[in-house]
Amino acid sequence: MGFRNSENRRFRGIGHQGKLRLCGAPMISGPLSRARISPTAGLSNVVINTIGGNVEISDFVLFGHDVLLLTGTHDFREVGERRQDNRSTDNRNILIEEGAWIASRAVIIGPCRIGRNSVVGCGCVVDFDVPPDTVVRVRQELVQEPIRYHEHARQAVQRTDGPDRAALATE
Repeated sequence: MGFRNSENRRFRGIGHQGKLRLCGAPMISGPLSRARISPTAGLSNVVINTIGGNVEISDFVLFGHDVLLLTGTHDFREVGERRQDNRSTDNRNILIEEGAWIASRAVIIGPCRIGRNSVVGCGCVVDFDVPPDTVVRVRQELVQEPIRYHEHARQAVQRTDGPDRAALATE
């Protein structure tokens, strides 16, 4: 194929938005007039939804990859096509103050305010105000323990793994 090395054809077939996402550009969904973004903010590939409110990003705010800033909402009490309609809201504003860091894959749901110099850790879902100089993180406990098999399964494990391993499964 003649266009294999062509920069313009490299993303063929994935559409304009797909090209932007692969290149790491931010994406705004909703009225652009509702987004106020400092030129010193590091946006990465953040998705900014302005359907239900304003989004203000102050100076020196840093974003990791795949961050979502969501102001839109849907009515979960509806069904079918009516559930897909956006609820008309204007008060789901998001304000991210100077020096905040929103780490990769965090989801910020308005209305909320992220305080000055605060950090929102990877994978956090924030739908509340974060005070200045605060770290929000997921505190996940990882547990590893042996499987306690039913009697018939324990016998099958014993046949394939030997008696020592099967005994561990009953403790």
